[in-house]
Amino acid sequence: MVKTKDVLLIIGVIAIILLLVFRGNESPVFKVSPIKKIETRIEGKETRINTIEKRIGNEKEIISKISNEIGMLRADLETFKAERDTVRIIQIQDTIINVLTSENTFLKSVVTGQDSIIVHQRYIINSKDTIIAVLKSDTKRFKKQRNISVLINALLTGAVILK
Repeated sequence: MVKTKDVLLIIGVIAIILLLVFRGNESPVFKVSPIKKIETRIEGKETRINTIEKRIGNEKEIISKISNEIGMLRADLETFKAERDTVRIIQIQDTIINVLTSENTFLKSVVTGQDSIIVHQRYIINSKDTIIAVLKSDTKRFKKQRNISVLINALLTGAVILK
């Protein structure tokens, strides 16, 4: 006659064998370089963002000065229009066109810089999302291994106690 403890021991051994044979091989969420490398890349992007922000700040100051100059030129233009001095009007209008062209160039540069900041920030966000996903996957794997270990230990302890 087969004893209950022998049956539990056999069931425990079979369970361990099945767990070892059919353990789930979870594929990683992303094929990714180590987290430290990702963090280093993020720091590099943040440095580039800071550099671009400084450049944009300088260009905005230049744009502000150009805008003030345009205001003064328009005031001069109104004065020469009142005097009907066509030579000076043409000269001021040419100057205004050149200054506005210069301002437009700086404005385009600012927009391009801000676009590149957005691209770098998107990269940082995606990298941090990748780190979170990898850590979440590692945590799930660790919890699964812990639960399986607790179950196997409980079965073996129960078998030893019943023996």
